[in-house]
Amino acid sequence: MKKSILKSTALVLCAGLVCCLLLTAAIFDAKTTQQTETQLRSLATALGSAYDANGDADAQASQFSRQIGGLRVTVIAKDGTVLGDSAADYKTMENHAGREELKAAEGAGVGISVRPSETLGTRLMYAAVRTQGGEYIRVAMQYNGFLRDLVSLLPALLGAGLVAFAVAAFVATRVAKTVTDPISDFTESLKNVQEGGARLEPEKYPYEELQAMAGDINRMSEEIARNMRRLEREKAKIDYILDNMNEGFVLLDTDQNILLINASACRAFGVKKTEAQGKNILHATRNIPLIDGVAAVLKKGGHVAVDMPLPDKRKGEVNISRVKPEDTGAIDGGAIIIISDVTAQRNAAKMRQDFFESASHELKTPITSIKGFAELLCSDMPLGGNKQEAISKRILKETMRMSSLISDIIMISRLESGDITFEREVLDLAAVVSECCSDAAEFARSSKVSISCTTQPCVLSASHREMSELAGNLITNAVKYNRQGGRVEVNLTNENGAPCLRVFNTGEPIAPEYAQRIFERFYRIDKGRSKAAGGTGLGLAIVKHIATNYGASVTVTAAPDGNTFTVLFPVQD
Repeated sequence: MKKSILKSTALVLCAGLVCCLLLTAAIFDAKTTQQTETQLRSLATALGSAYDANGDADAQASQFSRQIGGLRVTVIAKDGTVLGDSAADYKTMENHAGREELKAAEGAGVGISVRPSETLGTRLMYAAVRTQGGEYIRVAMQYNGFLRDLVSLLPALLGAGLVAFAVAAFVATRVAKTVTDPISDFTESLKNVQEGGARLEPEKYPYEELQAMAGDINRMSEEIARNMRRLEREKAKIDYILDNMNEGFVLLDTDQNILLINASACRAFGVKKTEAQGKNILHATRNIPLIDGVAAVLKKGGHVAVDMPLPDKRKGEVNISRVKPEDTGAIDGGAIIIISDVTAQRNAAKMRQDFFESASHELKTPITSIKGFAELLCSDMPLGGNKQEAISKRILKETMRMSSLISDIIMISRLESGDITFEREVLDLAAVVSECCSDAAEFARSSKVSISCTTQPCVLSASHREMSELAGNLITNAVKYNRQGGRVEVNLTNENGAPCLRVFNTGEPIAPEYAQRIFERFYRIDKGRSKAAGGTGLGLAIVKHIATNYGASVTVTAAPDGNTFTVLFPVQD
């Protein structure tokens, strides 16, 4: 801007100097012309009075020329014949009757004209007067007019112009600085407007307009900075909310470009936010059902749901909906993508399905057995007393097995759904474990298995029923899946404030590949043996659920001489 001001000033100054030069030359030319005319008129009049008509005209012309400083003097007859000339041979000169100065002198007594001399070949100013005898005395002076004046004045004018230009350039620079420096301050302030801008000092600027502008910029900067901070807070809040959503969120425009994407969506697509933001959805994912769903929603509207695999073999459900154009025009439509991790729901649904199928299968066996024995009793076939008693005992056994199975099914269903809640109390876990060992003693004797129980004082905030279920199932299983003459060792210890229950039996060692699966519902390593032992296949699943509810861990360790089930509770306050 400063250069532009200086250029403009220089151009204006140059134009002014040229105009001044021309005007000065014209004034000097007019003044010089007037002075020359006056001088020539006076000389011609004086010579006209001194002219002797009876003397030698040519000699008088030469004499007059010497008297007036060598100016050309011509004596011309009334008819225009040249009678004498101080600068040329009058005899060779043509008739001058048509000259302008002679015509003017004939009427007014004195005539003036400026023209090139045909005789001398230079530009002359002529002044002619008519004498009393009718002759004309003409005095001529070389006259260059405007050009001569301009050339004579040029050095002085150029010098004055250079001085004026230097002064004007200095003044223009100072004036430009008073304008450009404030503008530079304004620019720097506006560059940093997001941080509030550099505070301007209006009073230091020389012009009222600049002071007012500085004040306005200060107010605007403060307002813009406040709005920017507010928008940044809102954006940070939105980003925080979006990035802390479990669901993936993607906002697309009508061209399928990503306007917003949160951290969960980036994890689902396996991309970084910087790689996806502002790019087409194809840069984030190549999932064909999702891409087709977006295209369908943008074209027809409505809602589309598709499945999409997530990292770590998890299952995802994608819901795509149309976005209506925003009234302000900030968003002209598009689509919203919500990505939900439905692994738990899908697994739960599958587990429920498997559970019902397994439960139906498990119930079918005792029901079929009871039905068969009941039909046998109702038939006309004669049965001996012992045979009828055996059938009745078998029906009773299957009924008890079915009742136990139904109880376990109800228990594990409530544990999984969270519908069942037991009141917790400060519980002596050692007493519960000892009680469970006593309850299993008769069953152990009938199975020819010995039980030993060792406990340390352990206090736990828990439900008596749940702890009885947990310990009872572990001890009962240890007896069921044992060998004749085997033993069960129950140990309850306090390990630095953490209750630890260990149940060891001398049964067949559990292979490592079954160590986790045995806690699944209805899972049996040896189905034939399990049914023979009267197991429901739900005991360890119940143990696992109860332990999980209390934050405890359940593990099984196999050794050549048997298996050890360990339940380690958290440290108690």
